[in-house]
Amino acid sequence: MKDKAPVVKQLYRLNIEPRVIDQLSKLAARTGEPKTRLATRLFTEAVMSFRPAARKNGAKP
Repeated sequence: MKDKAPVVKQLYRLNIEPRVIDQLSKLAARTGEPKTRLATRLFTEAVMSFRPAARKNGAKP
């Protein structure tokens, strides 16, 4: 039996530039993946891979 996908909640409504939508449409057409799934996957990967820059000298948390 296959595990169910985790429940995803909408947290943000993003304003996206038209050129980003155009590029997303091109990618979706090339890969055959729906635009919404592609956008969600790319956004998730970007957020999960983000690492904050190292702190400057002497800065405390």
